[in-house]
Amino acid sequence: MKTLIIFFDDEEYLDIDVEKPKLLHDNEIIHGKEIFQFHSRKQRDSLAQKVAEVCSQKTPHAIHRKTKIKIEKRLEDNGSESEYEVSSYATSSSSSGSSSDEEESGVSTHSQNSDEESDVDRKPEPKEKCLDSKLKPSKSRSRGKYTIKSDEYFANCATNKILTSNNTLDKLDTPRLPQYQLQKLLQNMKLSKQHEKAMNRLSEINESSFKKWLYLLNENFNILLYGLGSKRNILKSFHMECLKNLPVIVVNGFFPTLSIKNILDGIIIDLLELQENPGNVNEACDLIIQEFQKMPESHLYIIIHNIEGETIRNSKSQNILARLVAVKNIHLLASIDHINAPLIWDHNKLSKFNYIWWDVTSFLPYMEETSFERSMMVQQTGTLALSSLRNVFLSLTVNSKSIYIIIVKHQLENAKNQYYQGLAFKDLYMSCRESFIVSSDLALRAQLTEFVDHKMVKLKRSVDGTEYLLIPLGNALLQKFLDENS
Repeated sequence: MKTLIIFFDDEEYLDIDVEKPKLLHDNEIIHGKEIFQFHSRKQRDSLAQKVAEVCSQKTPHAIHRKTKIKIEKRLEDNGSESEYEVSSYATSSSSSGSSSDEEESGVSTHSQNSDEESDVDRKPEPKEKCLDSKLKPSKSRSRGKYTIKSDEYFANCATNKILTSNNTLDKLDTPRLPQYQLQKLLQNMKLSKQHEKAMNRLSEINESSFKKWLYLLNENFNILLYGLGSKRNILKSFHMECLKNLPVIVVNGFFPTLSIKNILDGIIIDLLELQENPGNVNEACDLIIQEFQKMPESHLYIIIHNIEGETIRNSKSQNILARLVAVKNIHLLASIDHINAPLIWDHNKLSKFNYIWWDVTSFLPYMEETSFERSMMVQQTGTLALSSLRNVFLSLTVNSKSIYIIIVKHQLENAKNQYYQGLAFKDLYMSCRESFIVSSDLALRAQLTEFVDHKMVKLKRSVDGTEYLLIPLGNALLQKFLDENS
C-alpha cells in the first residue's frame, strides 16, 4: 500500500495516488474466515507435479540395472538376501508410486518391458573386491543406508596382502653402465648446430662481463654466479684472462672429501708458506686474517665451484668462509647450482659475504660436477672411493698413516665377524702406545679428528659409552688399499 501525504500550513492533508488492497476492496463484505484461515496444500496436485519432474529426467536403464545387480550381489555375499530385498528398494517406489499418479497427472513414463527382456541374457558382472565387504544395515532399512564398523575396517585392511612388483634395475633391456662408460657417452654427445650456436652466443655474453666482475671484486664486493647450466668453464676463463698473475685458490666444492680445513691449509701452506698451521679451523682462520691485514697491498682471490657443496654447506664452514672474505684484500668468486642454495646463509653471513648476484645461464652439461654423485643407474665399482682414500692418505703424516693402517688391519682381521662394531678407542690407544706412535690419548684424538673430517673413519658410541672406530669401505677395497701401502 503506497500513500503520499503532503502537509500544508493550515494543517490540511491530501491523499494522492492511493493504491487500495485488492482483497479488502473486491467485495464490500468479507468474512474474517477467508482472511485468517490456514489454507491446506493440495497434496495430490503437488505429488503429481513431482512425479512428472522425476519422470522427465530419464535415467539410463543400463546404469539403473547395473546398480541394482551390484547391490544384490553385495547382500548375497553377506548372507542377508533373505532378510532384505533389494528389488523392493530399487523398483517398488518407482513402479507403484508412479503408476497411480500417472492416471491423475497424465504423465507417461518410458516402458521397461523391452529393456528388461534384453537384460535377461546379460552375463553377471564379476565381483569387485572392496574393503567394506562386511556391510551391516542400520535401523533405517527402507532408506538403504549401511554403516561400517571401524574395528572390522582395520581388520580387513590388515588381512589384505600388499602386492609388490618384482621388477628390478637388473631386468632392464639396457644394463647399468660403469662410471667411465657413462662419462664417455656424455662427452661424445653431439648437439645440433642451432643449439650449439645459441650456447656460443651465451658464452660470449657472459665473458663480456669479466671486466665488470674484476671491478666489483676490487670494490670489496663478492660475486655469486647462478643460472641454468655448468659455470665451471666460465670461471676457468675468468681465471685465465683476469687473474693469471695473481694469487688464486681454486676450490671444487662438489668434491666428496673436501673440508674447510683443506681450504685453510691450502692458503697457509701453499700461498703464505707459514710454518705454523693450527689444527683448529677458527685459529687457522684468525692466522690468515692477521697475515693479510699486515699486507694490505696483497690480494687473494678465492674461486669456489659450487659453494653449496655437500661437505662445505654446513654452518661452520660457511662461517669460516664469511670471515675470510670479509677482509678487504680477500675476494670471493663462487657459483651455485642447487635451487635451495640461498637457504644456507642467514642475514649475518650475507652481510659478511656482500654478494653481487649474477646470472650466467649457459645450458652446458654438468659433467664434472655430477661425476662424484651416486646414481642407481650407474654401477658402483668403488674405484672412486678408493682413489679418494689414496689422495687423502698421501697427505697424512707418518704417525697418522701408521694409526690408520692399524685400524685397517683390525677391520680386515674381523671381516668374517657378522657383529663387528669396530675397533674400540681403548684398544687402538694401547696398540699405538706399544708402537710408540702416540704418547697420550689427547694426541690420538687429535689424529682421529682429521680422519673423521675426511670421512675416512666413522666414530660410533655404543650403549655402554664405548667408542668404536669403523672404516666405511668394503673389505675388498680395504684389502687392495692395504696391499698398496703395506
